[in-house]
Amino acid sequence: MVKENKNIEDYDIFDNLPFYRFQLVFWVVIVFIAANLLQFLEEAMYDKAIIFFILMLVHLLLHWFSRKFKNKYAWPYLIIQCSIIFISAFIMPSGSPAVLIGLLPIIIAQSIYLFDNSLKVIIVVILLYLPYSYAVSVNYGIQELPFFIPILFFIMAIAIFYSILYVRQANAWRRMQYYLSELQLANQKIEELTIVNERKRIARDLHDTLAQGLAGLIMKLEAIDIHLQNNNYERARKIVQDSMLQSRIALKDAREAIDDLRSVSMKEADFVNEVEREIIKFTTATSMNVNKSFVSLPSLPTHIKKHSLYVISECLMNIAKHSKATQVNISIWIKEGGLFIEIQDDGVGFHPDTIGKKVGHYGLIGLNERIRILRGDIKITSAKGEGTVVLVNIPL
Repeated sequence: MVKENKNIEDYDIFDNLPFYRFQLVFWVVIVFIAANLLQFLEEAMYDKAIIFFILMLVHLLLHWFSRKFKNKYAWPYLIIQCSIIFISAFIMPSGSPAVLIGLLPIIIAQSIYLFDNSLKVIIVVILLYLPYSYAVSVNYGIQELPFFIPILFFIMAIAIFYSILYVRQANAWRRMQYYLSELQLANQKIEELTIVNERKRIARDLHDTLAQGLAGLIMKLEAIDIHLQNNNYERARKIVQDSMLQSRIALKDAREAIDDLRSVSMKEADFVNEVEREIIKFTTATSMNVNKSFVSLPSLPTHIKKHSLYVISECLMNIAKHSKATQVNISIWIKEGGLFIEIQDDGVGFHPDTIGKKVGHYGLIGLNERIRILRGDIKITSAKGEGTVVLVNIPL
């Protein structure tokens, strides 16, 4: 079964590029170590170090699941993360430069993904600048702001630049995953259509070989029965011999259909000669008169020869079985870059609207399928008591 299409928005960046999370973990661990070193060089505070460790652990967990806060819970997520950072800065005053300068740019960069809105990102930068300045002023004095602020903005610029590049790369990855999924769905549909088309092809080949061959033999056997009833043994014997030949031909055609080969390549065989061979088989079986008009034809592609020959064979078989005609006209010509085939009989005719509606009668359906394969047109004109005209136009 083909799965439902997955929307491109369903592919999450962090799901497709999980390495991003491990980069964050590594960076937060580095900041944690640096903050502890700076703090313990000034004053060892083990109790506060434990609280700092817990805060950093919560900070990491929130980072790990940050994708769950996108859009709807972005502001609460950023407020909680920033609160953790500033609380940590006051708990570890000597290590606050590492905490503030190391972690705040990550929050700014992450806001680009969470909001996907430039104005909101600018608001986040402004809101973080104020408590950052306050924290530096409390821990180091207001006179140190000119030193710390440029450092923050420098690192922040690098983080934002990296984040923008990363988001673009991640979006490209997301689109690639989406298109790969679509390609898989398309391949499944192609496989399903291929199976359906192959079944139709097998049905056509069976109809054009076994079914037609058996139908021809049945007509000959009926003719033999009539001649035997009239004591016309010589004619009956002649039809028996023709039937034996036709049986061999039908068997050969069936084997060729199974092997998808022809004993005589259509590239080498002359199309007109093959058509005349079909006409001879038809006249031998029905004794109907066939008028033929073949304009000099150029070399035709193999697939056009094959399908056109089947079309002619099917039309003649339908005439023999259903038309009760006495005269058949077959014309083949080239005009305006197309191959035209016209087959006309003076039989009883039928209503074209009934095509495909009778169970077990698939010949005309096969005609339409073969012409559709060749991207051609077929027009069937018929009426009760007025004969039938089949006109086929195949582009070359």
